[in-house]
Amino acid sequence: MEDYPNIATLRDLLRSPRPLTATATATASPHFPSTSSPPPPPPPPPALRPTDHHRVITSLNRATIIVGTLTLPTSFSVLPPPCSCFRFSDSSATVCCDVLQFQPSCIGKEIRVTAWNFIPFKHNHRGGSGGFLEIIQWLFSNSCEGLKGLHHVDSLPLVPNHRNDDSSKARYHVFGVVESVGPVSVVPCSTAVGISDLNSSSKVNLPGFLVQLMCCECRLCCSKHCNTDLISGKLAENQNGNGHSFTKMQIVYFCGKAYSWHAAITKLICKRIMVSSLKKKMIYITKDESRVMYVTADMSVFHVCRFSENRMPCLKSYDIAGKGECGTYTGVIKNVYMQGMALELDHDVWLLLTDELHTSAHGLRVGAIISVRNVHFMDPKFSWTKIIILGACIKTSIIVESFSPLETGCNVVLQPRSMLGKFIQSLPFSARLWVLLLASSLRKKFAGTLSDKEILGTQHVIYFL
Repeated sequence: MEDYPNIATLRDLLRSPRPLTATATATASPHFPSTSSPPPPPPPPPALRPTDHHRVITSLNRATIIVGTLTLPTSFSVLPPPCSCFRFSDSSATVCCDVLQFQPSCIGKEIRVTAWNFIPFKHNHRGGSGGFLEIIQWLFSNSCEGLKGLHHVDSLPLVPNHRNDDSSKARYHVFGVVESVGPVSVVPCSTAVGISDLNSSSKVNLPGFLVQLMCCECRLCCSKHCNTDLISGKLAENQNGNGHSFTKMQIVYFCGKAYSWHAAITKLICKRIMVSSLKKKMIYITKDESRVMYVTADMSVFHVCRFSENRMPCLKSYDIAGKGECGTYTGVIKNVYMQGMALELDHDVWLLLTDELHTSAHGLRVGAIISVRNVHFMDPKFSWTKIIILGACIKTSIIVESFSPLETGCNVVLQPRSMLGKFIQSLPFSARLWVLLLASSLRKKFAGTLSDKEILGTQHVIYFL
């Protein structure tokens, strides 16, 4: 008789001083309806073998699973950087997490995590979470959820259990392919966005982010009516995209409590989604320039098909000249420099993250395979070496495709950027890399002699654990 796996609690994991990893039995079924199991994550490349710099994460002696609920963040802090990652909770604790093979339908549902890594934070960061859970494989606790078809459409309210708002203006919907997702930012606001969010007479800091979609202008996609049959037709029956041309750009502003969907929407870049019950606003960029934008409301609903193929073509290698082209790159993190502002990837590629909103991602660990979307390719033409610089911008998103199997730390930002960091943002990408490497060398050379305040211009610290 096969032994049942242990069920670990988050409290148990938080007591461990070192990272842990575990899996359930090898016969565990995949979490999504499919005819075969997903392929295992690729092993670390030769440059990242555990004998070189890092140990492999300690594996528990017997099969161990974690049972809990995957949720979105429920509170927002105006202190930078805003943490918008997923949360995982059980009866004992709540921690930040990330999940592979993500489905929006798992939000708010109890799941069984059958393969996972847990990385404790040596310095407890804002919000009280003491670690980061990397969910490698999972399945629904309710088996009926996993039996729903590939083309089943999930409709999820952006603000669950909201009170009735004025729905007369929230009558628009947008259907298209997610092209880019901006970082979460805060806008001072004195006008109510929704009854459940704000009082019209009070001033608040309103969190939100912009999503750029490429939409089709055919008769079906531009229909003003939005019902269950239409949603199913757009998202499920048109998976092959025949007769559809996603060429018109539309922008949706997820604001207020809808900001919590940032991590989920980022996972859906290049996939088709629909957002209904939106408000339409005319935004004035300058005195003479304006743009129509859709804004979420309390009653807005997010619709997505359980299986949706990528629709946006990626930049091909022969299209890259290193002159600032915007595209996608997938690679392995080999080293991390200057508190996460410079990541060395494989094939002599360097990713620059000089914006604190990007470096707050916990999963950017040495050994992880990441996909960087909407990043600028730059050839600095250095005389002493041949490299490619990936410059992140406001449209850049980073998705962890495979978690690191190595015992490397998480990026936990506790304080705002230093004066040096603010100065670096004003430089071109090639100069940014040069300054970062110079500052890194100075820190090593004068360690114990000069403090970080004297080198970086601040007492604030960004811990990379």
